[in-house]
Amino acid sequence: MGNRWKWINVPIPEVHVVLIVAGVILNVFWPLSIGWDGRLATGIGSALIAVSVALVGWATVAAGRVKLADPDRLITTGPYGMSRHPMYVAWTILYLGMLLILDSGWLLMFLPALAVWVNWESRREEKRLVEAFGPAYAEYRSRVRRYI
Repeated sequence: MGNRWKWINVPIPEVHVVLIVAGVILNVFWPLSIGWDGRLATGIGSALIAVSVALVGWATVAAGRVKLADPDRLITTGPYGMSRHPMYVAWTILYLGMLLILDSGWLLMFLPALAVWVNWESRREEKRLVEAFGPAYAEYRSRVRRYI
């Protein structure tokens, strides 16, 4: 078994899902187009979603057997060596991809709320990690960016 990953480490961040679903529903009843070139936006959006899926997979494998919601050790390798919150980065990239593919002004309007929530949640998580890992987390935090 060793370092095999856990399904529980593939998070489904509720705020991302809720805002995407809300944007889709609003777009069905009250379309709000951004007006970008459809093929270009779809191409870029698809590439962003592919990057997002790859980053979630990489972060999940890097986490291995560590339960991300309640870690027993710090994960500092893989994408965690470049970002303290690669899962939030990945899901936000997915959100941006969906925004482009759906040509949704609603998702664009919700983007600031998403950014505020992600920042609030990541800071809350960091407080827990400081309490759990003390100086080791402080050192990690001093050398690795929060997002990208």
